[in-house]
Amino acid sequence: MKTAMVIVNPSSGSEESENYRNKVLDKLQNKGYRVTSRITQKVRDAVHFAQEACESNLDLIVIMGGDGTINEVINGIAPTNHYPTLLIIPFGTVNNFAKALELPLNPDEAIEIIEKGQFQNVDIGKVNDQYFMNLINLGVIAEATYSVTAEQKSKYGSFAYFIEGVKKFSEKDVFRVQIETDIDTLDTDAMFVLVAVTDTFAGWKNMIKEAEIDDGYLHLFIFKELTSIKSIAMIAKLMSGSLKEQNNVIYRKAKEAIIQTNTTKVINVDGDEGEETPLKIRILPSRLRVMV
Repeated sequence: MKTAMVIVNPSSGSEESENYRNKVLDKLQNKGYRVTSRITQKVRDAVHFAQEACESNLDLIVIMGGDGTINEVINGIAPTNHYPTLLIIPFGTVNNFAKALELPLNPDEAIEIIEKGQFQNVDIGKVNDQYFMNLINLGVIAEATYSVTAEQKSKYGSFAYFIEGVKKFSEKDVFRVQIETDIDTLDTDAMFVLVAVTDTFAGWKNMIKEAEIDDGYLHLFIFKELTSIKSIAMIAKLMSGSLKEQNNVIYRKAKEAIIQTNTTKVINVDGDEGEETPLKIRILPSRLRVMV
């Protein structure tokens, strides 16, 4: 008999995820799965639940939550030797990973993916001892992320991050960064560094059109010093997927990168606070199998 674990984050998005749990359980049981269910209550619960699923050699993990919950599950399974297939029922505010995979954002439609039986292998990244599936960033946008309030997210959605980002660019917090890749080495002033695995940023798909979810590469963008006016132009380029055309942006495509900064920077990993510089980053090609 096939086996599955359903991991529910009841605080994700509109807090509807727990209400849909019974629908998912019924659907899986009708498809012949023996199902266990886990509900997160605190940070890293999903990591431990995913580890439990791997230790039990389960076939499928259903994630009912947002990018933060998905990231925790990936950090639970990536270090192991057993990789259950993932099914994502998106309930987050931004849902970058679901959008990158072009998954339905409507929970009822996402549940029906179980019937299709189609899969896609996707890349993930590793930064120091942490794994990520969308992107990491450091500098003004990362710092702006921590300034966005729950009220702003509710009112403006993912656009709240851009509003705070423009404010942060006006502070002109420039730092020195050295980036050594398997291609070359860069040493420059920067306000913001972005390392992407997928094409979706802040809830907007096709912003990083160079990145494909299964291309086996990291996509690095170094944003040099920008004024508030230039930052607005940069955001316009970002939203149109033309980031490389911006004069103040340096782009590299690599499989590995080492990032060092002259002042310690706390990075943002898939929307949450992560580790500090220096960073050792690499791509892990086709590490996950996701139902689509």
